[in-house]
Amino acid sequence: MFFRKRNPEEHRYYLLPGQGRSNRRVRRQQLVAALIAGAIVSVGLGFAVWYLGKV
Repeated sequence: MFFRKRNPEEHRYYLLPGQGRSNRRVRRQQLVAALIAGAIVSVGLGFAVWYLGKV
């Protein structure tokens, strides 16, 4: 009454190719690269605005 039989099929899932551990590593590398690129572009635009405001 209090305990139901657990259905093992309910929690089954399948990993497709590219969804394993290496996918997490690649996604993390892409995130770090995007953050670095964003910081560089932000500094460049900030410098351009500062320089054009000074001239």
